[in-house]
Amino acid sequence: MRRTLAALTGATLVALTAPLLALPAVAEAASGPAALTPASASRTSAADPVSALTRWFTPHRGVRLAENTKIIGEGKKYRAIFTRRAGTLEFGARGLVASDLTTRFTVPTTGDGGIAGLFSPSRTVSVKGTAYTSGGVFADSLPEGKKWLRTPGDTGSLVSAVQQIISTVEPGTLRATLARTAARRPGGTWDGTRTTVHSGTITLGELFTVSPAVRAMLGTRPTGRSATLPVSWKIYLGSDLLVRRVVSSYTESTRGLNSTELTYVNDTRYTGWGTKVTIKAPPTAQVADFDELTIGADEAGKTQDPVREFFEN
Repeated sequence: MRRTLAALTGATLVALTAPLLALPAVAEAASGPAALTPASASRTSAADPVSALTRWFTPHRGVRLAENTKIIGEGKKYRAIFTRRAGTLEFGARGLVASDLTTRFTVPTTGDGGIAGLFSPSRTVSVKGTAYTSGGVFADSLPEGKKWLRTPGDTGSLVSAVQQIISTVEPGTLRATLARTAARRPGGTWDGTRTTVHSGTITLGELFTVSPAVRAMLGTRPTGRSATLPVSWKIYLGSDLLVRRVVSSYTESTRGLNSTELTYVNDTRYTGWGTKVTIKAPPTAQVADFDELTIGADEAGKTQDPVREFFEN
């Protein structure tokens, strides 16, 4: 877990260029009815959250997502919302198949052009395992007439170090996380329904085992201290057993750099379960690939993944 500050910068770059690449298929998901409404889903869901989720796995149905990531410094002397992400997820018969999300960083974007570009807003549309990103760090490097950068789906994931690490739209992840529930209590009203909040802890190694998104993000299984890194979580379940809110947090040490620790708190809200949605790829004429970018060959050809390095040491 060395070089945390450097790795955080790298994670930021990945979040900007492709925050939702490679949406993984969910093999264990059951197919849902051809057409559902929120009311009928509530009536027909089996008495467990995984069944409630998979009832919505039907083409052109989805859910809206809003999320923020907060960074808290050691001793709670510094705290600030670092990113905000919002948009729509689309399901198919086997799980998540597409997304359209916009990411914004709440840091100044004036001054040095490189730094400003690193933290500029970006929109990523992911369809059929391919991500298309507009804005962000490569916006000024696109060829004339091109608005989107295409990225193959196997180079990123649904989550990153600066986004929600517990993907509760994956049945296996939802099941495994809730199995580690240590406490339950009333959770207030979210998305118009009263909730019960389940809380507990799961390790990064355990998440790697159960979560396709985390495996795609890390690439290799975490080892040593990273494998046992505890991720604290709270999952708010509505009366229909659908997830309305997920809050997770973990702390990474930067000791060896400047002897501090940073805690990442990811807060995700889900609303409008069963929303009708059809997400399409951008027009081909507006899409460019990495080899078309007008940047140095060394930058375009880098293969090192700083997010994976972040968790491997």
